[in-house]
Amino acid sequence: MTKQERGWKQIEELAGSKGIDAMKEVEKFSPRLAKLALEFGYGDVYHNDSLDLKQRALITLSSLITQGDAGRGLTYHFHAALNVGVHQSEILELINHCSAYAGFPKAIHALHIFKSVVEEREKNNG
Repeated sequence: MTKQERGWKQIEELAGSKGIDAMKEVEKFSPRLAKLALEFGYGDVYHNDSLDLKQRALITLSSLITQGDAGRGLTYHFHAALNVGVHQSEILELINHCSAYAGFPKAIHALHIFKSVVEEREKNNG
């Protein structure tokens, strides 16, 4: 299996069809960026057994929250974390923990984004 094939498989495992659709959007606009993300980010970095997907999801969220990511990346990775079995309470505690290192504005902003993700999932599943 090529790195790109592993990347597509990893995205599907993390985010399902929404993840595939998101990467296809990137691929349409910037094939090179999609190739880099697929082969390195998902095909290499995620394809290592040292950490499980739940651990990787929490690490990724921590990084995005402390960077102040306010866009689709944080939303995407909140969904991915829930998809791989990270519990809502673990994500809330992660946000609380990040407030000490990244500041309350970034943590509160992340909380609002997470709240929207939870509400969307409840609406679609209920």
